[in-house]
Formats: sequence, C-alpha cells, structure tokens
Amino acid sequence: MEFSGEGLFLSRLNRFTVLIDTGGEKLKCHLHDTGRIDHVLAPGRSAVLYRSVVGRLGRATQCDVVAGIDPSGVVVVLDSRVPNALFSKAYREVLGDPDAELIREPTLQGARLDFLVSGSQGLWAVEVKGVNLSDGGVGRFPNAPSQRALRHLEVLARLAREGVRPAMIFVALRGDINVFAPHRRVDQRFASLACSLRGVVGMIGVRVRIEIEEENRGGYVCVNYEGTAPFTCI
Repeated sequence: MEFSGEGLFLSRLNRFTVLIDTGGEKLKCHLHDTGRIDHVLAPGRSAVLYRSVVGRLGRATQCDVVAGIDPSGVVVVLDSRVPNALFSKAYREVLGDPDAELIREPTLQGARLDFLVSGSQGLWAVEVKGVNLSDGGVGRFPNAPSQRALRHLEVLARLAREGVRPAMIFVALRGDINVFAPHRRVDQRFASLACSLRGVVGMIGVRVRIEIEEENRGGYVCVNYEGTAPFTCI
C-alpha cells in the first residue's frame, strides 16, 4: 500500500474521519477501519501513515489513513480491505489446497459471505476478519461487540450441516500477533459461540510480515503472508 507521508494523530472526529498534523498543517483523513482503534492511536503520541487524495471530486477529506504506529512502535494496518485482499492472494496456502479456485462474495443461507472456495477438498465457505489488537502476542477478536461476526458464525455452522466446509479466517493486521483468540471481555457471546463451534467451523489464524519501504516522498507499507497460526480459547 502506497503512502504519501507521516503525520501525528490528533483526534478521531467520527467513525470515518481522523485529524492529523503533518508538521504545521492539519489534515482530515478518511479511515477505512470503523472499529475501535484507541489501542493503536493515542492522541498526540501515535504516528499515522497517510495517502494524499487531494483533488478528487466529492471528497470531504484530503487523505486516506494507511496505517498507524502505536506508542510501542508497532506498525498496524488500518484499512479493513486488506484482510480480504491478503486472503485472496494466499488462500491456497491458508486452506492447504493448491487446486482451489476463488469466488467472491457469494450469498449463502441468505447471507453474503466473503468467499466461496472450490478445490480438491470440496467447497469452503469463508468469512475473513481483520485483527488489529495484540495482547502480548495474542490477537484478540473482536475489539468491539460484533453482531455481524456472530451472525456469520451462525451461517457458517448451518452450512457445515449441508456438507460445505466452513472457515472463519482471522488475519493479523500487525506483525506481533502469533496466535489468535476471542476477546471474551469485549464480546462474550461471540467468544462462547466461537469456542463451542471449533469442531464445526474451521478457525484459522493468519500471521503477516509488515515492512515499510521508504522512498523520497512517502513509500509503501508491504503486508505479506507469513503462515497460519492457531485459534485458541485462552
């Protein structure tokens, strides 16, 4: 992902907009992650990597947030489109099926899921979730109560009874996550259902390697597939 520069995070104006300081100039940036990010961005202490979009018609903001650098120095991707993009590149490795083919956004059981994957092991119904909260190396999901994630789990469980192989994929959005677990303190209902369905729905964590390649004016945030990781109920 290309970025234009780095700024200091000042505040979150609403779900979709943050205010940053680029060194004397304050910019309103669009945020593609509408979840809680207070564990990543601390006002006046966290940096933001942004991509300029000045001049585009219909835009109320001057830039897009690409990633944040939390107070401990860890780069955290803040674009909710990245998990699906990463899975669409690495799905054969993640599912262990080199012959698999991908169908995007199928409607199954009256719900739209992220992917349907057809391969030598049959059909996989896949829902992908991004994880940007690390608790000592444990990626916790969700970081806010999620009725949507709960509903997706219920749909995946029903599909299992029809012979489809269901999977919920948890993609790390930071490089310090090595194992995944439900965030029981935040969403007890999701945690209880996810743990009860571990033998029915495949729960697969995806580790990533995040690197910053700097150029003259900006650079790139490179997010690469590193391997799978267990989903536990710790």
